[in-house]
This record gives sequence, C-alpha cells and structure tokens, in this order.
Amino acid sequence: MQVKPEYEAIDEFTNIASALVARFPEVYPGVDVDKIKCVAITNKQRGKKKKLWEVKAVDMPVRMDCPYGWYVTVFMEDWAEMDNVHRQHIVAESLCSIPDDGEEGKVVQQDMKGYSVIMRTFGIEHHDKELLPDLLQDDIRWKK
Repeated sequence: MQVKPEYEAIDEFTNIASALVARFPEVYPGVDVDKIKCVAITNKQRGKKKKLWEVKAVDMPVRMDCPYGWYVTVFMEDWAEMDNVHRQHIVAESLCSIPDDGEEGKVVQQDMKGYSVIMRTFGIEHHDKELLPDLLQDDIRWKK
C-alpha cells in the first residue's frame, strides 16, 4: 500500500532564499521569495530516481486562494543530513526554477538554458561535491 506523504514547512529555506535574492539580485531577477513555500516530506525517504528537490507551480484557480505561486519539495531526511552550505546550494539551484518575469503558473525547465548560471559557475551536479563555496560569505563570481 502506498504511504501518503506527510509534509512540514521548512522556514530555513525561506531565510536562505531571501538572503540569496538580496545578495544576488542580478542572478535572481523577478524572484519574490514571499511567493515561494518549501515543504519537506517527513515520512518517506527519497527514492534513487527522485531529485533532491522539486519545484511545482500553483495554477489558477487554486492560486486565487493560495498565497504561494510555487512550492519547493524536499525530503526531510536529505535536508537534515546537509550542512548549511549544501542547503544554500539546493536553495540557489531551486530558485532558478522561478521565471525571471515572476510569471505565476510556470516553472523554468531544469536544462542548460534555465540553469546555465548554476552549471557554469559550479558545475553539473555541484551539490554532490563535498566542498562548496558558502554563497552567503564567500566571493562568488557568477558565470552568466
């Protein structure tokens, strides 16, 4: 029998996202952090084929009654095992899913075009690396 996922809000995601958008407005133009909610699945482990995170847009007419335009979903077990720097990179990467124009109901595809700034700056699958720069402390030279 399929277990229904249970969710918990991750406020730390919002704090990191706010700091990243404030520090790097040229990388995240049009991103309104107040319209993004991160939740973690608390009662399941991530399957081998599942991504570390997923962004889903909230479509109309649901958006009329929902304060959020996008939901980022992670697995609590993964989130809890990450250090702060790896969490920053997951947040940074997931923010690339939000359209530059802030158009709700859409998500930027996770491809070379939509995520080029992340891939050029940190490499493909960068979150798998042990040592990553601290996005909120280190000097980051974004490669656009």
